[in-house]
Amino acid sequence: MKKAVFLLLLLLLLPCFVAAQRDELFEYHALDLRLRIDNSFDVEPSGRNFFIESVTADLSWYPLDDYRQQVELITTDPASDFDEDKGFVFTWDRPKVNSFSFSEESKVRTRNEFMKVKSRVAFPVVDLDPAYAAYLKPGEIIDINDDIRRIAAGLVSDEDDLFVVTVKLAEWVEDNVIYNLSTMTADANQKSSWVLLNKQGVCDEITSLFISLCRSVGIPARFVTGLSYSNINLQNDGWGPHGWAEVYFPGQGWVPFDVTYKEFGYIDAAHIKLKTTFDAKETSTDYLVRGTGTSIIPGKLGFEVTVVGRDYKIKPAVILKAEVAKSNVGFGSYNLLTVTITNNNNYYVTSRLYLSNVNELEIIGDTDRDVTLAPSEAKKAYWLIKTSSSLDSNYVYTFPLSISGPRAEEADISFKADRGAKIYSEEYIRSLVPDEKQPGIYDDELVLSCASDKDEIYLEEEIKVSCTAKNTGSSDLRGLNICLASDCAMASIGSGNDVTREYTHKFSTLGVKTLIFRAYNGLVDKSYYLIIDVQDAPLIKILNLSYPESVKFDEQSAIVFRLRQSSSSVPLKIKATLDHELIKEEWTIASLESDYELRFLFKGENLKLKDNDFKVTISYDDRKGKHYTEEKTFSIELENPTFTQKIAIWINVMDRKLSQWFSGLL
Repeated sequence: MKKAVFLLLLLLLLPCFVAAQRDELFEYHALDLRLRIDNSFDVEPSGRNFFIESVTADLSWYPLDDYRQQVELITTDPASDFDEDKGFVFTWDRPKVNSFSFSEESKVRTRNEFMKVKSRVAFPVVDLDPAYAAYLKPGEIIDINDDIRRIAAGLVSDEDDLFVVTVKLAEWVEDNVIYNLSTMTADANQKSSWVLLNKQGVCDEITSLFISLCRSVGIPARFVTGLSYSNINLQNDGWGPHGWAEVYFPGQGWVPFDVTYKEFGYIDAAHIKLKTTFDAKETSTDYLVRGTGTSIIPGKLGFEVTVVGRDYKIKPAVILKAEVAKSNVGFGSYNLLTVTITNNNNYYVTSRLYLSNVNELEIIGDTDRDVTLAPSEAKKAYWLIKTSSSLDSNYVYTFPLSISGPRAEEADISFKADRGAKIYSEEYIRSLVPDEKQPGIYDDELVLSCASDKDEIYLEEEIKVSCTAKNTGSSDLRGLNICLASDCAMASIGSGNDVTREYTHKFSTLGVKTLIFRAYNGLVDKSYYLIIDVQDAPLIKILNLSYPESVKFDEQSAIVFRLRQSSSSVPLKIKATLDHELIKEEWTIASLESDYELRFLFKGENLKLKDNDFKVTISYDDRKGKHYTEEKTFSIELENPTFTQKIAIWINVMDRKLSQWFSGLL
């Protein structure tokens, strides 16, 4: 019987790669962009006495410099001031109109590059710089509950590489939360706990849940807002508002993770970063009107992105090599595709590989595989495939297998199928795949929880922790090692029962600490992560105190000193006083996070003839309301006063004493 050989052509590409056949912006290594942001708003009367003293608009959306984005130019119309906290501040004094507009134009260059994490960062992050403590705390939108803690802890308990851990959390959100542009999620920013419960959300909400998972296990993360390009967005030439995350890697920096776009450790060049925040609810524009009978009618923020230049197409981040277990199989046979992925870079990379569908060939499981590679690491990905049993026996078939990645990575291989070849069973082919580490068979049945009497403590302050391990399954759990950090004990927990352990702990170093409560034996291994912020007591030092040793009666001089925060924790409610029998001056400062200079001007006529003793007193509080004081004293001599000047000083002293006496009577 004569046989013909047919090459089966590709039947269906995944949607993202169908789009990628066009000249898409995210295929480029770098883009030169011109961005315009504008806004118009009105101030209308809300009462009879309508009067506008001044109008202020703060625009906190502007392109930011970082490792993959460089800002070449920013201009505003009208001219504006810049404030580190508020952004660009537009002000109209005594305006003659009640309609206002402003705009910002910028030139920015963006790149599609990995943040180069070149060495392993240990997980858990047991000792974090206090400067990043805020990015571990729950927010109004980015909240943390027991379900979030449980899921995150279950995903990461067997990992010790921060990059791998973060990717696992991102992949879980991507796999379990559906992108849904419904009215509920599009018009209202839902909390992470809501997104977890409903398993749906838009980009902001998907990102918020990812950040919550990170923070719950001691990984600092923040929210990023900006603009991004999508080939399915028909408005604004494909550009639209977007939210993603950045995760802090100690010693490395902030690493981008865009769960919605499936970009882990990098973002493509069609992302414009405009703002980073602790929570996901901060606005891009704020308005303030000073006057009477006024009401603000805010306008919608507009934007326009123009691509003015692009460089080369992105190059492969990994090298792919494909092989099949059997080069020739029978009809209805299973086969195994193995792809070796090699990272020749000196930094971590992630990739997502796609196996194209082919007629008459069944792919068992998902067509895509995620891979995370350390510097110079190689891994293997496996696909189980099966030929159709109803192929025409008159032909020999050649099945092409095409694997592709997001950076133009490609690998191709083929195998043959004919009626007379050997048929391999699923069991046999599966036996060719190396076993992966499986979770403990009772992991889902053991529930851990911990609570502490304080989540912020000072050095050497004792903290009390209560931790519980509950067996919700039907089998007894025997011979469990139950540990908080290195404090371990053995226990057995019967079905439906629990064990509670009480611990006390102190810390001798500053930082955000992660305490790990762990219960494990040969059948179960669960962990719970408790975040403790260890601070030092706030301390203010009085520095550079300068004053004249002596001053003449009609001479003006100054007392100058500087306040400096000399602790990691921030002093609050600062009150500075300068005291003298005839002089008293006070200053108040809400919080001290940078040096603050105080200056007092006086004349010799304000002093006494002798014993001009001064005292500088600084009082302040910590976060818990505890009070602290710092003092310095000094003296200034009145230099050679004349007889007439002595009389004037004597009158001044008596007048001051009489005033104090009368005020005491009142």
